[in-house]
Amino acid sequence: MATHRRVNVASGRQLEQVAHYARAARVDDTVLQSGTTAIDRDGHVRGVGDVVAQVDAIMTIAAASMGKAGSSFKDVVRNRMYVTDIALGDAGARAVAKYFRDTRPAATLVEVNALSRPEQLIEIELDAVDGAATTARRISSGRAIEHEYAYSRAVRVGDRVFISGTTALNAQGSVDGVGDMYRQTRATLDTIFRALQEAGGTREDIVYTKTYLTDRNATEPYTRAWVEALGDVRPASTLLGIPALVRPEMLIEIEAEAIIGAGRTRRDIYTQHEREKPRGYARAVQVGDWIWVSGCTSISAAGEIQAPGDWGAQADLAHETIRWSLAELGASMDDVVRRRTFNVGGAARRPHGEGPAWFAKSCPASLGCTIAALARPEIVVEVEVAAVKGAGAKIEWIAPDPVDALDRPRS
Repeated sequence: MATHRRVNVASGRQLEQVAHYARAARVDDTVLQSGTTAIDRDGHVRGVGDVVAQVDAIMTIAAASMGKAGSSFKDVVRNRMYVTDIALGDAGARAVAKYFRDTRPAATLVEVNALSRPEQLIEIELDAVDGAATTARRISSGRAIEHEYAYSRAVRVGDRVFISGTTALNAQGSVDGVGDMYRQTRATLDTIFRALQEAGGTREDIVYTKTYLTDRNATEPYTRAWVEALGDVRPASTLLGIPALVRPEMLIEIEAEAIIGAGRTRRDIYTQHEREKPRGYARAVQVGDWIWVSGCTSISAAGEIQAPGDWGAQADLAHETIRWSLAELGASMDDVVRRRTFNVGGAARRPHGEGPAWFAKSCPASLGCTIAALARPEIVVEVEVAAVKGAGAKIEWIAPDPVDALDRPRS
């Protein structure tokens, strides 16, 4: 098994300790910034009611933690922005764009139902790769929105391709297939495939996707279009119901990640009855030592919903599936470098610190938010992870600075 450099960075925020995550995590040449909000060490939200002020606070925190991990905004290849009101999306995206005018990473912007506190308006997650500032190839689809918000349709660094959250918006600025989930899904995937081809890849190289639907009841036409377009390719995937995208006529947004050449070397795994396969995804995908695990819920291998409505029991079942998936590929929970948890509103969640401590050693970069819906109404939590086999063997910790980044005077 290969050895990997693993560094976790703490910012001193209390939640990191009880929820077992790092503010930023480095594994080899990649730095993952946790989903970050404008909360200071004392637990106060900075910029209440002002999304631009919250973006600036978030980016101050991110610059400090990524810097301690040996990275910077110049090497960012992807950013995700989750806003609690899509009406704030334009201002939030433009505020983020100030930091990435030259970098132009892949980007995703969607509305979610809630963040951890009602005062929080936006959460931002970042990925960076060493040297991307000078070596990345940035691909544009020619859409004006990419220039306005300072992002690229896709970014290639080495053999990795990061593809932005993509919709059925065409180059003329209108949405293809208004009101038609099937057509919008096909149009969206066509744009992704074109960007990937320009980056030197094929659809067989896609290893990870996340799909956001504004109508979770339109799963059937989405799945039909997805399977037709992907053919035999089965990436790790998560499917989320959300309230809104940047335009009301948009029904779907899909982001993706590919590894050039993965079609020849990938290993896909499925649960016992392979119920994932006809739905167009794998339970997990491995390329080299990297492993992507699809969103896991309490649905059994036979397709039965376990512990309906019980957040704690469902979270445990989801993590058991994650642990099984990693073990099938020779990895463990200690190798997890990123975790994302998606909750449905209304379910009573188990307090942090109670229940199994799945990530007490690995403390991966993390994100959590509340969304509109998961696969079925009885499901209230879904968890996805990325892992690097062997990355949990030796983890270096970087402690927080005595003075928080938000309290330092700006130069």
